[in-house]
Amino acid sequence: MTTDVKRKRYQFDLAALQRLAAINYAALVKVLAQVKQGREYLIKVGSHLHFRVAVIQSAPYTTDVRIKQHALQAQLPGLVETELEVRLYHDAQLAEVTRSQNVTRLQAVYEQPNRAMHQVNEKFQVNRFLQEWLELIREQGLATEY
Repeated sequence: MTTDVKRKRYQFDLAALQRLAAINYAALVKVLAQVKQGREYLIKVGSHLHFRVAVIQSAPYTTDVRIKQHALQAQLPGLVETELEVRLYHDAQLAEVTRSQNVTRLQAVYEQPNRAMHQVNEKFQVNRFLQEWLELIREQGLATEY
């Protein structure tokens, strides 16, 4: 017996993305309070996971931040290191990932299948990853100026 499977189309949830962006903004502002423009801040999570946070550009209403995983080749050979660029919108108090793993201009919805193999909700997932990363460093991170 065969049954037809009707595929439900993904519905982009702007309100959920904005809630996530507001949460990320509040957490990232606390991290950036100690980062000076032109300097990097090293965040250690445990003994084998390090991240560098740097303010790339600062303007009256926006701040661009780069978050990059520090190379630990001796521990994890072949690891693709995390690299994010985040824009903070100070007037709206939102933070949005603008670049992830060299992918810029993340779309809200990707058609499936697609050549770049993006998930249908890639933009939401990348911003959710940022939230989880911020929670991790809040709970376990040790930060030092670099």
